[in-house]
Amino acid sequence: MKPLPAGAASVSVIVPTYNRGHCIEQCLDSLLAQTVPALEILVVDDGSHDDTRRRVARYGAGVTYIHKTNGGKPSAVNLALQRARGDWVWIFDDDDIALPQANALRLAALATQPDAGFVYAGHLVWTEGTERSPAACRPHRPPPPLPGAFFFELMRSCYWHLGTALVRRELMLDLGGLDPALLSGEDYDLQMRLARVARPAYCADPIFYFRKHAGARGAPTIRYTAGERATVFRRFSHMLGLKLRGTVPLAEFLVPPQPATPDRALPAAARASALLNRIEVMCNHGCMAEMLQDVEALLQLHAQDGRTLAAHEKAALSRAMRAGWAYEASALDWPVFIAGARRLKHHPGARQALLSMGMGWLRLAWGYPDTRRRRMAKALHGIRLAAA
Repeated sequence: MKPLPAGAASVSVIVPTYNRGHCIEQCLDSLLAQTVPALEILVVDDGSHDDTRRRVARYGAGVTYIHKTNGGKPSAVNLALQRARGDWVWIFDDDDIALPQANALRLAALATQPDAGFVYAGHLVWTEGTERSPAACRPHRPPPPLPGAFFFELMRSCYWHLGTALVRRELMLDLGGLDPALLSGEDYDLQMRLARVARPAYCADPIFYFRKHAGARGAPTIRYTAGERATVFRRFSHMLGLKLRGTVPLAEFLVPPQPATPDRALPAAARASALLNRIEVMCNHGCMAEMLQDVEALLQLHAQDGRTLAAHEKAALSRAMRAGWAYEASALDWPVFIAGARRLKHHPGARQALLSMGMGWLRLAWGYPDTRRRRMAKALHGIRLAAA
C-alpha cells in the first residue's frame, strides 16, 4: 500500500463480506488503487464458506483480514469499527468497485467544510456483463443538501448511497455503528441517524461503481435474489418507518426541525405541517396504519379551529400516496387499509382527504411507467379509496 501524504486526513475502509470471493478481488484492487490511499482496509469475513479467505490472503499486509461467525452486515461493520484507526470511516460493499479518486474527491470536499460530520457523493450504476466505464454507466448524482430540510428529505426518500460516504470515526462510534436488529435497510437507517445529528458535506462526482447483478444478497436468514429484492426491502423499510415514528419527535419532521419542542406545544399551523410531513414519511416506508393515524390527527386539529383542508394540504396528501411503498403496502393488505380509511369518515374534512389520497393513486397509475395491468389496479384502488 502506498504511504499516506504528509498531514492528510486518514481513512479506514471497512469491507464486510459474505461468500463473495468472486467479487472481492475487484473490490480490493480498486481500494488499493486510490490516488489518496487509505490508512487501512479492514475486510470482515462474516462466516463465508467459499474461497474468500484465500483470495484476501494474497494481499498480505496491505489488507487486514478479520473472520467471525455469521451475524449479518451490521455485526461485521461494528466489529471492524472497534479496530478502525482512521479519522474517517468508509463502509464499502464487497461487490462494488471504487473509482481511483474516491478518497481524494471526498477529502477535498470535507476540507472546505471542516465542521461536517460526513460527506456523501454520487456513484455509477454498472450492470454486470456490460462495459464498465464512466461513459457507459448510468450516473446517479444526488442533489446537494437543502439547508434545514436535509433530514426530512432523506426520511421521505433514500436518495444517496451510504457507500459514497466518509463518516467521522468518533461520530460513527457515538451512533453505535449499524443497527444489529436490521439485516436489510441498515445503511438507510444509519444515513438518517447521521442526517439527524450532523452537518453534511457534498461531493457531486461519482466515487464508485454500484454493481447490479443477479447473485444472492443479504444475510443467510434473509438471503434473497434480485427478483425478491422489493419484498425484502419493503419489509425492512416498514421497520425503519416504525423506528422513526418511535424515536423522532413530531417537531423534528418540520422544515427546519424544532428538536426541543413538545408535540402539544407546537402552534396549530406548525403541528399541521409536521403531521403532513410525517404522513409522507410514513407513506415512503409503507407504514399505512400509522399514516392514517396522522391523517386523523390532522382532521381533528382542523376541526378544533373550524377549518377544512387547504389546497396545499390536499396536494401534500396526494403526493404522499405516490411515495415509496405506500401503494404496495396498501394493496397487499387492502381489506385492513380500506377499513382504516373508512373509519376517518366521521371527521369533518374526511371526504376531501380521501379524495385527495385516491387522486394520488390515479396520478401514480397514469404518470409512472408500469404494465397495463398494474396501472389499472392502481387506478381502481384510487377510485375505491376516493369513494370510501
